[in-house]
Amino acid sequence: MSWLPTLPDRYGRAVTRTLQGAIAVILLFGVWSRNPSVVVNGALALAVTFLPAVLERDYRISASPWLVAFITGAVFLHTLGMVGLYDGLWWFDHLTHTLSASIVAGVGYAAVRAIDEYSETVRLTARFTFVLVLTVTLALGVLWEVLEFSLRVVAESLGMAPVLIQYGLSDTLADLVFDLVGALVAALFGTGVYGEVAETFTERLEAYREQRFEALREGSREAAAGLGSIAGVVRDTSRNARVAWALVALLVLLTGLALVAGAALRATFTAVVVVLAVLPAVAYRSTRVMLPWGLLVLVAVPGVVYEFAGPGVLSEFATYVAVAAVALVVAVELDLFTRVEMSPNFAVGFVVVTTMAAAGLWALLRWASDLWLGTSFLLGAGPEAVVEESLMWGFVYSTAAGVLAGLVFEWVFRRRIAWVPVARERLGRSGES
Repeated sequence: MSWLPTLPDRYGRAVTRTLQGAIAVILLFGVWSRNPSVVVNGALALAVTFLPAVLERDYRISASPWLVAFITGAVFLHTLGMVGLYDGLWWFDHLTHTLSASIVAGVGYAAVRAIDEYSETVRLTARFTFVLVLTVTLALGVLWEVLEFSLRVVAESLGMAPVLIQYGLSDTLADLVFDLVGALVAALFGTGVYGEVAETFTERLEAYREQRFEALREGSREAAAGLGSIAGVVRDTSRNARVAWALVALLVLLTGLALVAGAALRATFTAVVVVLAVLPAVAYRSTRVMLPWGLLVLVAVPGVVYEFAGPGVLSEFATYVAVAAVALVVAVELDLFTRVEMSPNFAVGFVVVTTMAAAGLWALLRWASDLWLGTSFLLGAGPEAVVEESLMWGFVYSTAAGVLAGLVFEWVFRRRIAWVPVARERLGRSGES
Protein backbone atom coordinates (compact mmCIF):
# COMPACT_ATOMS: atom_id res chain seq x y z
CA MET A 1 0.00 0.00 0.00
CA SER A 2 3.05 2.29 -0.29
CA TRP A 3 1.61 3.82 -3.47
CA LEU A 4 -1.33 5.37 -1.62
CA PRO A 5 0.41 8.56 -0.44
CA THR A 6 1.56 9.33 -4.02
CA LEU A 7 -2.03 9.88 -5.19
CA PRO A 8 -3.80 13.23 -4.57
CA ASP A 9 -5.79 13.27 -1.35
CA ARG A 10 -8.85 14.67 -3.11
CA TYR A 11 -9.18 11.45 -5.08
CA GLY A 12 -9.19 9.47 -1.87
CA ARG A 13 -11.94 11.66 -0.45
CA ALA A 14 -13.94 11.26 -3.66
CA VAL A 15 -13.63 7.45 -3.44
CA THR A 16 -14.83 7.56 0.17
CA ARG A 17 -17.88 9.68 -0.70
CA THR A 18 -18.75 7.40 -3.63
CA LEU A 19 -18.55 4.28 -1.48
CA GLN A 20 -20.59 5.94 1.27
CA GLY A 21 -23.28 6.67 -1.30
CA ALA A 22 -23.22 3.03 -2.45
CA ILE A 23 -23.62 1.83 1.16
CA ALA A 24 -26.55 4.21 1.60
CA VAL A 25 -28.20 2.75 -1.51
CA ILE A 26 -27.80 -0.79 -0.14
CA LEU A 27 -29.26 0.39 3.17
CA LEU A 28 -32.30 1.83 1.41
CA PHE A 29 -32.67 -1.42 -0.53
CA GLY A 30 -32.72 -3.28 2.78
CA VAL A 31 -35.45 -0.98 4.07
CA TRP A 32 -37.47 -1.42 0.87
CA SER A 33 -37.10 -5.21 0.93
CA ARG A 34 -37.69 -5.36 4.70
CA ASN A 35 -34.47 -7.27 5.25
CA PRO A 36 -33.29 -6.55 8.83
CA SER A 37 -29.83 -8.06 8.24
CA VAL A 38 -29.13 -5.70 5.34
CA VAL A 39 -30.53 -2.71 7.25
CA VAL A 40 -28.54 -3.33 10.43
CA ASN A 41 -25.28 -4.13 8.64
CA GLY A 42 -25.74 -1.21 6.24
CA ALA A 43 -26.40 1.22 9.08
CA LEU A 44 -23.39 0.01 11.06
CA ALA A 45 -21.16 0.11 7.97
CA LEU A 46 -22.23 3.67 7.20
CA ALA A 47 -21.52 4.69 10.80
CA VAL A 48 -18.03 3.16 10.56
CA THR A 49 -17.24 5.21 7.46
CA PHE A 50 -17.91 8.45 9.38
CA LEU A 51 -15.90 7.36 12.43
CA PRO A 52 -12.49 8.61 11.14
CA ALA A 53 -13.96 12.10 10.61
CA VAL A 54 -15.46 12.08 14.11
CA LEU A 55 -12.15 10.96 15.65
CA GLU A 56 -10.28 13.69 13.80
CA ARG A 57 -12.81 16.38 14.77
CA ASP A 58 -13.24 15.46 18.44
CA TYR A 59 -9.93 13.79 19.36
CA ARG A 60 -7.51 15.06 16.68
CA ILE A 61 -6.70 11.47 15.65
CA SER A 62 -6.12 11.75 11.92
CA ALA A 63 -5.67 9.26 9.09
CA SER A 64 -4.78 9.78 5.45
CA PRO A 65 -7.73 10.12 3.02
CA TRP A 66 -6.62 6.99 1.19
CA LEU A 67 -6.55 4.97 4.41
CA VAL A 68 -10.08 6.18 5.12
CA ALA A 69 -11.06 5.15 1.60
CA PHE A 70 -9.57 1.69 2.17
CA ILE A 71 -11.56 1.28 5.40
CA THR A 72 -14.71 2.48 3.64
CA GLY A 73 -14.12 0.01 0.81
CA ALA A 74 -13.78 -2.88 3.27
CA VAL A 75 -17.09 -2.13 5.01
CA PHE A 76 -18.74 -1.54 1.62
CA LEU A 77 -17.75 -5.03 0.49
CA HIS A 78 -19.16 -6.48 3.71
CA THR A 79 -22.45 -4.64 3.14
CA LEU A 80 -22.50 -5.84 -0.46
CA GLY A 81 -22.02 -9.39 0.74
CA MET A 82 -25.23 -9.18 2.78
CA VAL A 83 -27.33 -8.79 -0.38
CA GLY A 84 -26.31 -12.17 -1.77
CA LEU A 85 -22.58 -12.33 -2.49
CA TYR A 86 -21.82 -14.21 0.72
CA ASP A 87 -24.19 -16.95 -0.42
CA GLY A 88 -23.27 -16.87 -4.12
CA LEU A 89 -19.46 -16.60 -3.97
CA TRP A 90 -17.63 -18.98 -1.62
CA TRP A 91 -14.53 -16.77 -1.49
CA PHE A 92 -16.24 -13.45 -0.82
CA ASP A 93 -16.48 -13.95 2.95
CA HIS A 94 -12.77 -14.80 3.08
CA LEU A 95 -11.96 -11.61 1.15
CA THR A 96 -13.92 -9.37 3.50
CA HIS A 97 -12.44 -11.05 6.58
CA THR A 98 -8.92 -10.55 5.23
CA LEU A 99 -9.54 -6.87 4.51
CA SER A 100 -11.21 -6.15 7.83
CA ALA A 101 -8.50 -8.07 9.72
CA SER A 102 -5.80 -6.03 7.99
CA ILE A 103 -7.53 -2.86 9.17
CA VAL A 104 -7.84 -4.16 12.73
CA ALA A 105 -4.19 -5.21 12.68
CA GLY A 106 -3.12 -1.83 11.33
CA VAL A 107 -5.05 0.10 13.95
CA GLY A 108 -3.74 -2.28 16.61
CA TYR A 109 -0.18 -1.67 15.40
CA ALA A 110 -0.73 2.08 15.54
CA ALA A 111 -2.11 1.87 19.08
CA VAL A 112 0.70 -0.40 20.32
CA ARG A 113 3.37 1.78 18.73
CA ALA A 114 1.83 4.90 20.25
CA ILE A 115 1.78 3.33 23.73
CA ASP A 116 5.39 2.21 23.27
CA GLU A 117 6.49 5.74 22.34
CA TYR A 118 4.36 7.47 24.97
CA SER A 119 4.81 5.34 28.07
CA GLU A 120 8.02 5.33 30.06
CA THR A 121 7.08 1.97 31.60
CA VAL A 122 6.27 0.16 28.36
CA ARG A 123 9.02 -0.87 25.97
CA LEU A 124 8.34 -3.26 23.12
CA THR A 125 10.71 -4.89 20.68
CA ALA A 126 9.90 -5.19 16.97
CA ARG A 127 9.44 -8.96 17.21
CA PHE A 128 7.17 -8.72 20.22
CA THR A 129 5.12 -5.99 18.51
CA PHE A 130 4.71 -8.23 15.46
CA VAL A 131 3.48 -11.13 17.59
CA LEU A 132 1.25 -8.82 19.63
CA VAL A 133 -0.45 -7.44 16.52
CA LEU A 134 -1.25 -10.98 15.37
CA THR A 135 -2.51 -11.85 18.86
CA VAL A 136 -4.79 -8.82 19.07
CA THR A 137 -6.21 -9.48 15.60
CA LEU A 138 -6.91 -13.14 16.33
CA ALA A 139 -8.47 -12.22 19.69
CA LEU A 140 -10.82 -9.75 18.00
CA GLY A 141 -11.63 -12.44 15.43
CA VAL A 142 -12.68 -14.73 18.26
CA LEU A 143 -14.68 -11.90 19.80
CA TRP A 144 -16.47 -11.38 16.47
CA GLU A 145 -17.37 -15.08 16.31
CA VAL A 146 -18.68 -14.85 19.89
CA LEU A 147 -20.79 -11.85 18.86
CA GLU A 148 -22.21 -13.70 15.85
CA PHE A 149 -22.96 -16.75 17.98
CA SER A 150 -24.57 -14.69 20.74
CA LEU A 151 -26.80 -12.85 18.29
CA ARG A 152 -27.77 -16.15 16.69
CA VAL A 153 -28.73 -17.66 20.07
CA VAL A 154 -30.77 -14.57 20.99
CA ALA A 155 -32.48 -14.47 17.58
CA GLU A 156 -33.38 -18.17 17.74
CA SER A 157 -34.81 -17.78 21.23
CA LEU A 158 -36.99 -14.92 19.98
CA GLY A 159 -37.99 -16.69 16.76
CA MET A 160 -36.23 -14.11 14.58
CA ALA A 161 -33.72 -14.29 11.77
CA PRO A 162 -30.14 -13.61 12.97
CA VAL A 163 -28.64 -10.26 12.00
CA LEU A 164 -25.19 -11.81 11.55
CA ILE A 165 -25.05 -15.21 9.89
CA GLN A 166 -22.70 -18.09 10.68
CA TYR A 167 -22.26 -20.55 7.81
CA GLY A 168 -20.94 -23.53 9.74
CA LEU A 169 -17.86 -24.88 11.45
CA SER A 170 -15.52 -24.80 8.46
CA ASP A 171 -16.54 -21.23 7.65
CA THR A 172 -15.89 -20.10 11.22
CA LEU A 173 -12.43 -21.66 11.30
CA ALA A 174 -11.63 -20.34 7.83
CA ASP A 175 -12.62 -16.87 9.04
CA LEU A 176 -9.99 -17.13 11.77
CA VAL A 177 -7.40 -18.27 9.22
CA PHE A 178 -8.08 -15.27 7.01
CA ASP A 179 -8.07 -13.01 10.05
CA LEU A 180 -4.47 -14.12 10.55
CA VAL A 181 -3.73 -13.66 6.84
CA GLY A 182 -5.01 -10.08 6.98
CA ALA A 183 -3.00 -9.44 10.14
CA LEU A 184 0.16 -10.80 8.49
CA VAL A 185 -0.36 -8.58 5.44
CA ALA A 186 -0.79 -5.50 7.62
CA ALA A 187 2.10 -6.39 9.95
CA LEU A 188 4.51 -7.09 7.08
CA PHE A 189 3.58 -4.48 4.50
CA GLY A 190 1.08 -1.98 5.89
CA THR A 191 2.72 -0.52 8.99
CA GLY A 192 3.92 2.56 7.12
CA VAL A 193 0.35 3.42 6.11
CA TYR A 194 -0.66 3.59 9.78
CA GLY A 195 2.29 5.77 10.79
CA GLU A 196 0.20 8.95 10.81
CA VAL A 197 -2.42 7.28 12.97
CA ALA A 198 0.28 6.15 15.40
CA GLU A 199 1.67 9.68 15.60
CA THR A 200 -1.71 11.18 16.42
CA PHE A 201 -2.37 8.44 18.99
CA THR A 202 0.94 9.39 20.61
CA GLU A 203 0.03 13.07 20.66
CA ARG A 204 -3.26 12.34 22.40
CA LEU A 205 -1.54 10.14 24.96
CA GLU A 206 1.03 12.84 25.61
CA ALA A 207 -1.81 15.22 26.46
CA TYR A 208 -2.60 13.06 29.49
CA ARG A 209 1.00 12.51 30.60
CA GLU A 210 1.28 15.54 32.88
CA GLN A 211 -2.03 14.76 34.55
CA ARG A 212 -0.97 11.16 35.22
CA PHE A 213 2.39 12.18 36.70
CA GLU A 214 0.77 14.83 38.84
CA ALA A 215 -1.46 12.14 40.32
CA LEU A 216 1.61 9.99 40.91
CA ARG A 217 3.43 12.84 42.68
CA GLU A 218 0.44 13.25 44.95
CA GLY A 219 0.81 9.62 46.05
CA SER A 220 -2.08 8.10 44.09
CA ARG A 221 -1.81 4.30 44.40
CA GLU A 222 -3.85 3.89 41.23
CA ALA A 223 -1.45 6.06 39.25
CA ALA A 224 1.45 4.06 40.65
CA ALA A 225 -0.22 0.85 39.54
CA GLY A 226 -0.61 2.17 36.02
CA LEU A 227 2.91 3.53 35.75
CA GLY A 228 4.95 0.92 37.63
CA SER A 229 6.55 -2.26 36.39
CA ILE A 230 4.88 -5.66 36.62
CA ALA A 231 8.22 -7.16 37.61
CA GLY A 232 7.29 -6.11 41.14
CA VAL A 233 4.91 -9.06 41.47
CA VAL A 234 7.87 -11.41 41.90
CA ARG A 235 8.31 -12.04 45.62
CA ASP A 236 11.49 -12.51 47.64
CA THR A 237 9.97 -13.78 50.89
CA SER A 238 10.26 -17.13 52.60
CA ARG A 239 6.52 -17.42 53.26
CA ASN A 240 5.58 -16.95 49.60
CA ALA A 241 8.39 -19.29 48.56
CA ARG A 242 7.17 -22.13 50.77
CA VAL A 243 3.64 -22.02 49.39
CA ALA A 244 4.86 -21.49 45.81
CA TRP A 245 7.18 -24.51 45.94
CA ALA A 246 4.36 -26.64 47.37
CA LEU A 247 2.24 -25.62 44.38
CA VAL A 248 5.09 -26.46 42.01
CA ALA A 249 5.18 -29.93 43.56
CA LEU A 250 1.42 -30.19 42.98
CA LEU A 251 1.90 -29.19 39.34
CA VAL A 252 4.57 -31.87 38.92
CA LEU A 253 2.15 -34.42 40.38
CA LEU A 254 -0.60 -33.29 38.02
CA THR A 255 1.82 -33.65 35.11
CA GLY A 256 2.51 -37.25 36.12
CA LEU A 257 -1.19 -38.05 36.53
CA ALA A 258 -1.93 -36.62 33.10
CA LEU A 259 0.83 -38.74 31.54
CA VAL A 260 -0.48 -41.88 33.23
CA ALA A 261 -3.98 -41.09 31.93
CA GLY A 262 -2.60 -40.66 28.41
CA ALA A 263 -3.49 -36.95 28.32
CA ALA A 264 -0.29 -35.81 26.62
CA LEU A 265 -1.55 -32.32 25.80
CA ARG A 266 -2.64 -31.63 29.38
CA ALA A 267 0.66 -33.00 30.65
CA THR A 268 2.62 -30.79 28.25
CA PHE A 269 0.69 -27.67 29.30
CA THR A 270 1.30 -28.38 32.99
CA ALA A 271 4.98 -29.15 32.41
CA VAL A 272 5.43 -25.81 30.63
CA VAL A 273 3.80 -24.09 33.61
CA VAL A 274 6.28 -25.83 35.94
CA VAL A 275 9.19 -24.50 33.89
CA LEU A 276 7.78 -20.96 33.93
CA ALA A 277 7.12 -21.19 37.68
CA VAL A 278 10.69 -22.12 38.63
CA LEU A 279 12.39 -19.81 36.10
CA PRO A 280 12.74 -16.82 38.48
CA ALA A 281 14.31 -18.99 41.18
CA VAL A 282 16.76 -20.49 38.67
CA ALA A 283 17.61 -17.12 37.14
CA TYR A 284 18.17 -15.40 40.50
CA ARG A 285 19.83 -18.51 42.02
CA SER A 286 17.58 -18.27 45.05
CA THR A 287 14.74 -20.54 46.12
CA ARG A 288 13.09 -17.55 47.82
CA VAL A 289 12.50 -15.70 44.55
CA MET A 290 9.18 -17.01 43.24
CA LEU A 291 6.02 -15.85 41.54
CA PRO A 292 3.08 -15.00 43.86
CA TRP A 293 1.56 -18.23 45.14
CA GLY A 294 -1.93 -16.97 44.27
CA LEU A 295 -0.95 -16.84 40.60
CA LEU A 296 0.29 -20.43 40.75
CA VAL A 297 -3.00 -21.49 42.31
CA LEU A 298 -4.81 -20.26 39.20
CA VAL A 299 -2.58 -22.24 36.85
CA ALA A 300 -3.00 -25.38 38.99
CA VAL A 301 -6.81 -25.15 39.18
CA PRO A 302 -7.70 -26.84 35.84
CA GLY A 303 -5.61 -29.92 36.59
CA VAL A 304 -7.22 -30.33 40.02
CA VAL A 305 -10.72 -29.72 38.63
CA TYR A 306 -10.13 -32.22 35.83
CA GLU A 307 -8.94 -34.90 38.25
CA PHE A 308 -12.03 -34.54 40.47
CA ALA A 309 -14.76 -33.42 38.03
CA GLY A 310 -13.54 -34.83 34.73
CA PRO A 311 -14.05 -33.11 31.37
CA GLY A 312 -16.90 -30.62 31.14
CA VAL A 313 -17.86 -26.98 31.25
CA LEU A 314 -16.18 -26.34 34.60
CA SER A 315 -12.91 -27.89 33.48
CA GLU A 316 -12.92 -25.96 30.21
CA PHE A 317 -13.59 -22.63 31.92
CA ALA A 318 -10.89 -23.38 34.53
CA THR A 319 -8.46 -24.15 31.72
CA TYR A 320 -8.95 -20.73 30.15
CA VAL A 321 -8.53 -19.08 33.55
CA ALA A 322 -5.22 -20.93 33.77
CA VAL A 323 -4.30 -19.72 30.27
CA ALA A 324 -4.93 -16.15 31.47
CA ALA A 325 -2.71 -16.75 34.50
CA VAL A 326 0.02 -18.21 32.28
CA ALA A 327 -0.26 -15.13 30.04
CA LEU A 328 0.42 -12.94 33.06
CA VAL A 329 3.36 -15.15 34.05
CA VAL A 330 4.76 -14.79 30.53
CA ALA A 331 4.30 -11.01 30.70
CA VAL A 332 6.11 -10.82 34.04
CA GLU A 333 9.02 -12.96 32.85
CA LEU A 334 9.31 -11.05 29.59
CA ASP A 335 9.61 -7.93 31.73
CA LEU A 336 12.25 -9.58 33.93
CA PHE A 337 14.40 -11.36 31.38
CA THR A 338 14.11 -9.50 28.06
CA ARG A 339 14.09 -5.97 26.69
CA VAL A 340 10.29 -5.97 26.77
CA GLU A 341 8.79 -3.95 29.62
CA MET A 342 5.11 -3.70 30.53
CA SER A 343 3.14 -1.57 32.93
CA PRO A 344 0.40 -3.31 34.95
CA ASN A 345 -2.36 -1.80 32.80
CA PHE A 346 -0.66 -2.95 29.60
CA ALA A 347 -0.11 -6.41 31.08
CA VAL A 348 -3.82 -6.71 31.93
CA GLY A 349 -4.72 -5.98 28.32
CA PHE A 350 -2.11 -8.49 27.19
CA VAL A 351 -3.70 -11.14 29.42
CA VAL A 352 -7.20 -10.55 28.03
CA VAL A 353 -6.27 -10.68 24.34
CA THR A 354 -3.86 -13.58 24.80
CA THR A 355 -6.52 -15.71 26.49
CA MET A 356 -8.98 -15.11 23.66
CA ALA A 357 -6.36 -15.59 20.95
CA ALA A 358 -5.23 -18.84 22.58
CA ALA A 359 -8.73 -20.26 22.15
CA GLY A 360 -8.72 -19.35 18.45
CA LEU A 361 -5.22 -20.68 17.86
CA TRP A 362 -5.98 -23.93 19.69
CA ALA A 363 -9.08 -24.44 17.54
CA LEU A 364 -7.06 -23.85 14.35
CA LEU A 365 -4.30 -26.24 15.43
CA ARG A 366 -6.79 -29.02 16.18
CA TRP A 367 -8.59 -28.39 12.88
CA ALA A 368 -5.34 -28.48 10.89
CA SER A 369 -4.23 -31.66 12.66
CA ASP A 370 -7.55 -33.36 11.87
CA LEU A 371 -7.42 -32.34 8.21
CA TRP A 372 -3.76 -33.08 7.50
CA LEU A 373 -2.75 -35.74 10.04
CA GLY A 374 -5.99 -37.69 10.33
CA THR A 375 -6.44 -37.04 14.06
CA SER A 376 -9.79 -36.46 15.73
CA PHE A 377 -9.08 -33.63 18.15
CA LEU A 378 -11.92 -31.45 16.83
CA LEU A 379 -13.80 -32.93 13.89
CA GLY A 380 -14.11 -36.35 15.50
CA ALA A 381 -16.18 -35.08 18.43
CA GLY A 382 -19.52 -35.66 16.67
CA PRO A 383 -21.72 -34.12 13.95
CA GLU A 384 -20.54 -30.78 12.59
CA ALA A 385 -23.41 -28.86 14.23
CA VAL A 386 -22.50 -30.32 17.64
CA VAL A 387 -18.80 -29.56 17.17
CA GLU A 388 -19.57 -26.01 16.07
CA GLU A 389 -21.80 -25.44 19.09
CA SER A 390 -19.09 -26.77 21.42
CA LEU A 391 -16.44 -24.65 19.74
CA MET A 392 -18.54 -21.49 20.05
CA TRP A 393 -19.16 -22.11 23.74
CA GLY A 394 -15.41 -22.62 24.12
CA PHE A 395 -14.87 -19.18 22.61
CA VAL A 396 -17.46 -17.77 25.00
CA TYR A 397 -15.68 -19.37 27.98
CA SER A 398 -12.29 -18.06 26.85
CA THR A 399 -13.68 -14.54 26.42
CA ALA A 400 -15.37 -14.64 29.83
CA ALA A 401 -12.27 -16.10 31.50
CA GLY A 402 -9.99 -13.53 29.88
CA VAL A 403 -12.15 -10.59 30.92
CA LEU A 404 -12.64 -11.99 34.44
CA ALA A 405 -8.93 -12.63 34.87
CA GLY A 406 -8.14 -9.16 33.56
CA LEU A 407 -10.47 -7.57 36.11
CA VAL A 408 -8.98 -9.67 38.93
CA PHE A 409 -5.40 -8.86 37.92
CA GLU A 410 -6.28 -5.17 37.62
CA TRP A 411 -7.66 -5.24 41.15
CA VAL A 412 -4.61 -7.11 42.42
CA PHE A 413 -2.18 -4.66 40.80
CA ARG A 414 -3.99 -1.71 42.35
CA ARG A 415 -4.45 -3.28 45.80
CA ARG A 416 -1.04 -4.92 46.17
CA ILE A 417 1.39 -2.16 45.23
CA ALA A 418 3.21 -3.05 48.44
CA TRP A 419 4.45 -6.31 46.91
CA VAL A 420 8.16 -6.69 47.49
CA PRO A 421 9.80 -6.04 44.12
CA VAL A 422 12.78 -7.89 42.78
CA ALA A 423 14.97 -5.39 40.95
CA ARG A 424 15.81 -6.18 37.34
CA GLU A 425 19.40 -5.19 38.08
CA ARG A 426 19.83 -8.17 40.45
CA LEU A 427 19.57 -10.44 37.48
CA GLY A 428 22.38 -8.59 35.75
CA ARG A 429 20.32 -8.44 32.53
CA SER A 430 18.48 -5.17 32.91
CA GLY A 431 17.22 -4.27 29.45
CA GLU A 432 19.05 -7.10 27.75
CA SER A 433 17.54 -10.02 25.86
